[in-house]
Amino acid sequence: MVLAGMSLSSSLWLLVNFGFSTVGARDIVHTEQPGERDKIFRDQFTARLLICIPAALIGAIAVCRSEAIANVPGAGFFVVAGGILAAFNIGWYFTSTGRARTSVSIEVFGLVLSLALLIAFIHKPADINRVFPLTFASGMIQTLVAYWLVRKEYTGFMAPVRAAMNLIRRSSVIFIYSSTAVLLLAVSTYILSLLASPAEVSAFGVSERLIAAGLSIMAPAAQILAPKVMYLVTRNVAQANLIARRIFAVFFGGAVLGVIVTTLFSGWLIPLVLGPEFRPAVQVLNIMVFVLPVSVCTRVVGIYFLIPRKLERLLAWSGVIGALVNVSVAIPLASYWGASGMALARLLSEGSLLMILAFCIWRAGLMREVLGLHEEASLPTRFSRLGRWLGY
Repeated sequence: MVLAGMSLSSSLWLLVNFGFSTVGARDIVHTEQPGERDKIFRDQFTARLLICIPAALIGAIAVCRSEAIANVPGAGFFVVAGGILAAFNIGWYFTSTGRARTSVSIEVFGLVLSLALLIAFIHKPADINRVFPLTFASGMIQTLVAYWLVRKEYTGFMAPVRAAMNLIRRSSVIFIYSSTAVLLLAVSTYILSLLASPAEVSAFGVSERLIAAGLSIMAPAAQILAPKVMYLVTRNVAQANLIARRIFAVFFGGAVLGVIVTTLFSGWLIPLVLGPEFRPAVQVLNIMVFVLPVSVCTRVVGIYFLIPRKLERLLAWSGVIGALVNVSVAIPLASYWGASGMALARLLSEGSLLMILAFCIWRAGLMREVLGLHEEASLPTRFSRLGRWLGY
């Protein structure tokens, strides 16, 4: 029940958030007057309220169709309400206004509060029905604290519906890209369940979650650094590109290290940590791990080069084409090689996405900026101290 509820809450959060946080952060960093921030804040709140209507309906239908959630009294309401509430998190506002430490402090406070409530009120399996009411309560308190801290920075919550609809339109492209990844995972798992055994599905699911956990490390950095890059793009593009290349170097190096460690030690780490029944996941993970460096490339290009320049439409179309490639090759590959074939399909999808993005940034005239070729530099300089820390 808890896993099903968490999955539904996360899906509703993705729907109500609708790419607003990314667009809001990009708008905020270019403001100069407090009144401009007030308008952006109210537009964001109202747009989320409008999306809440279809989200609540979808959530109610999903709860009714899920026996695991519907059989627990009251759980469905708090699952849906919790997912919607999470979308009203204003961490994006704090980070885009230079208060990343405040955002982190609020998140830590919410985590500690949630854990304290769960430990205090859940003592036996029969208490499982208290999980979502408690997490909703901690989320509500965390949200109220965040809004109270910025209470003097806005004059109200509501904006004209036309302004909110315009924000929804501007955010739709980012939503298409972000939701494509979630839909792709669901479709891949479903296709594999039709073509392979439950053990194969489990092996793919474990590998997918481990890779997702590795990529999730980029999210906190993006919350803090993406607004800075967005700000610099219109003021000091060379500095913005330098920061983006440094971010890429750090995460790409970590991804390559992850590939090496996984291929060398997954054979005994997976059975040791997860149990011997997950040994079939080793082969799948050794294929999936190559998704890490490729995904780092696509995410850095998208978050730190395309979105700051309002070229997210290229990112969305590339994501859709990559998803179509995944689905088209998944069926034959999964039919012959099961979970390993599906992992290979995922790798081909990420590779095609990277190639499409490379073509797009070349057409947009950004290739020299991405590679740092916008300035003349001698060969020795490029190789001394890692190209002067990628500034060349």
